[in-house]
Amino acid sequence: MNKHLRTFILLTGLLLPLSLLAQDNEVRAGVSIRVEQDQDIWAGQQVTLDLDLKTTGFSFSNSHFNLPEVDGAFLMQTDTTTVKLTEKIDGQDWQIVRYPLALYPQKAGQLEIPSINVRFTTSAGFGSEEKAFEFQTDPIELTVKLPPGAKPGDLVVTTTSFELEYDWQPATAITKTGDAVTLTVSRRAVDISAMLLPPLPVFRIEGLASYPQTPEINDKTDRGDLTGVRIDSITWVVEKPGTYEIPGIRFQWWDPDNRELKQQIVPGLSLDILPSEKESVVGTVKNDEQSSGNSWPVLFLFLTGLAGILWLRFGRQPTVQQINDEKSAFAELQKACKNNQVSQAHSAIHNWIASWASTSSSQTRPATLTELARMLNDDYLATELRRLQEALVSSEGDWRGDGLSGALQSARRKIHQRKTDQSKNSLVPLNPSK
Repeated sequence: MNKHLRTFILLTGLLLPLSLLAQDNEVRAGVSIRVEQDQDIWAGQQVTLDLDLKTTGFSFSNSHFNLPEVDGAFLMQTDTTTVKLTEKIDGQDWQIVRYPLALYPQKAGQLEIPSINVRFTTSAGFGSEEKAFEFQTDPIELTVKLPPGAKPGDLVVTTTSFELEYDWQPATAITKTGDAVTLTVSRRAVDISAMLLPPLPVFRIEGLASYPQTPEINDKTDRGDLTGVRIDSITWVVEKPGTYEIPGIRFQWWDPDNRELKQQIVPGLSLDILPSEKESVVGTVKNDEQSSGNSWPVLFLFLTGLAGILWLRFGRQPTVQQINDEKSAFAELQKACKNNQVSQAHSAIHNWIASWASTSSSQTRPATLTELARMLNDDYLATELRRLQEALVSSEGDWRGDGLSGALQSARRKIHQRKTDQSKNSLVPLNPSK
């Protein structure tokens, strides 16, 4: 072998490692996203999405991504921990950092998850220059099913484990105005964030002031397993004597393992409130005054006539705003009945009854649902109101509001007529004929 050939072989041997090192410096990177769920996807169920950041380099840094808004679902990162993996692709080792994301579909049908913008930097090795990358994941389409028995539009909770505890305080029934009763409900569900557990329905009942408390919301994560805990409380304060019914509350959830729609009911509470000692004293004084007034019939007739004249001249009439409030409340009530929304209809009835407070006298203003039917002597209305109460805690979910809507329209006409008749009867002629 001549001198020139030996020199060529020596130079080739020295330069070959440098060439391989230059190829190693060409860092490659990428991202991918996939759905772990390989079975049916149900509304309200936690679906895990794996967002993978990949590189042939030595490490990651400055990783960042923004989660998009998903129409009909909540997409969130419930845990900041990551999973580190290695994978061999085409004979080359890739480093992978996996971010588990939680998706909660809220309605059935086709669901599209938009692309996610991702950026990070990586380098070939320690001391090597870092290179920045930016990617977009491919959009994902999922088919979401509605659990059998659930109604479209309902906020569905899907979980394999659901625990509920409730407590009425005080345990004994309250008996007088000014007393308060509090319902506390604690719920615990696995694989769901506590913020997705629906709040308690607040029933507006004339004569009872309701005060919902700020809920306690807590998510617990143990090795990637999520448990949501939510505690709600509502306090009702009695404002006036009467008989009240606080409806029960039905909670339902879908068990995907057993494919069963389960439920648990928090029973309602019946209150029979007597006048307080002060109110009883006032009532006694009024009765005494009426008894003593029987010895002054002429004075009584005179004062009655004077009151009628003053009412005609200076009597307070409902304002346009008050009339519009009643119309608006009744329109919301009719809307809830038309859409067959049980809880909304129940709450809207009490709002409508309350709207009469500034436009009616006590003789023409109903105070509770029971008094509304009793005052009008309307058996059909009483039946429809009872059906509404039963639907609040029923598991059938087939309540329709057309019957109640018609009964309430008739009741409203009767109330208006009573107001008109009472107004006519209370007028005293200014110039009676002789």
